[in-house]
Amino acid sequence: MKPGPVLNIIMAALLVVLAVFIYLYKVPHPTKDFKGETNYLLVKKGETVEQIAENLQKMGAISSKSQFVFFARLLGRTKLMKVGRYEVGPKCSISHLIGIITRGETTPFNVTIPEGYTISQIANLFESTAEIEPSEFRDAVSDRHYLDSLKIAADNFEGYLAPSTYNLFYCENPRKVVTKMVSYFFESLPDSFEIKAGRLGLTFHQAVTLASLVEKEARLDSERPLIAAVYLNRLRKGMRLECDPTVIYAMGGLDRPLLKGDLDFDSPYNTYRNYGLPPGPIANPGVKSLEAAVTPAQAGYLYFVARGDGSHVFSYSLDDHINATNRIKRLNGRG
Repeated sequence: MKPGPVLNIIMAALLVVLAVFIYLYKVPHPTKDFKGETNYLLVKKGETVEQIAENLQKMGAISSKSQFVFFARLLGRTKLMKVGRYEVGPKCSISHLIGIITRGETTPFNVTIPEGYTISQIANLFESTAEIEPSEFRDAVSDRHYLDSLKIAADNFEGYLAPSTYNLFYCENPRKVVTKMVSYFFESLPDSFEIKAGRLGLTFHQAVTLASLVEKEARLDSERPLIAAVYLNRLRKGMRLECDPTVIYAMGGLDRPLLKGDLDFDSPYNTYRNYGLPPGPIANPGVKSLEAAVTPAQAGYLYFVARGDGSHVFSYSLDDHINATNRIKRLNGRG
C-alpha cells in the first residue's frame, strides 16, 4: 500500500525540519564581528544560559542567542553549564559550544608572576586574570599544616611562591595553585642552596629572606651578588641593614616615595629600627637573587645608593657613601 499524499507531505515536512535542525545546530554561524580569530568565553559563577548565549552573540560566535538557548533547553543542558574559560573559534557550532561548556573542557590562562611580587600583589593578579578569590588565596598561603610539613616556621609562604608563568584555570582551587607555586620554588632552587647558606651562617629561611631583599633592591643581575655582600657584611658587623623595601613592606606597600618619617614605622620588618634580617621574606625572589644570597660577591662594601638608572654606587665607608649620595643628587638635579 503506497503512502498517501498527506503522509508524503508530513514526511517531507519532517525532513525539512530535521535539515533546519541540523543546519542550525551543527553548522557554525559566526557573525562578521568574529573576524575569524579564536576568542575566549568566560562562563562565570551563577550565569544563566541566557547570559552565556548573550556573551557568545556579543563576541560574534553565534548569530542568534535564542537558538543557543532553545537547543540547550531542548537537550536538557541548561543546568549542566560549567564555569570556566572556553576557546571559541570561527568553526564552532552551537552543538560544539554546548558540548564543551557542559563537559567543562576549559582552557587555562598563562599568568606570569614577576620576580619580586608579594603575596598581596599575586593575589590581586590572580583575581584580575583567573578570578581566583583573593581571600581564599591568602588563606591558602597561610595553611599552617602545609607550612609545617615543609618545616617553614613563618606565618605564610611569602618568599616561597616561585615567580614564573603558570597555566591556571578559571576559578581554580587556590590551594592547588599555591601547591604548584611552592613545589616549583623547591624544584628551581640553586644547587646546594641550603649548604651554601649554612656556610654563611644562615638558616634556609634566612637565606630566602636575604634573597627577597636583594630582589627588591637589584635591577641589574650583575649587582645582585654585590648587594647580597653588603647586607651580609653589615650583619657580620652588627649594623642595621637599613633596607628601604623592608619599610615599604612593613607599611603594606606604598604608592608614593618613601619619606624620612616612614623610617620610624614600628614593625619587626623595619630594618631601620631593628637589627638583623626581618622575620621573613618581603617578596618572592627569583632564582638569580636566591643564587646571589648564598653566593655573594667577595667584596667589603657596606653601603650602596641608587644612581637612578637601575645601577648603584657601592662604598666601603659612610663618608664615601654620603659623598656618592650627594653627587647623585646633584647630577639628578635634586641637590
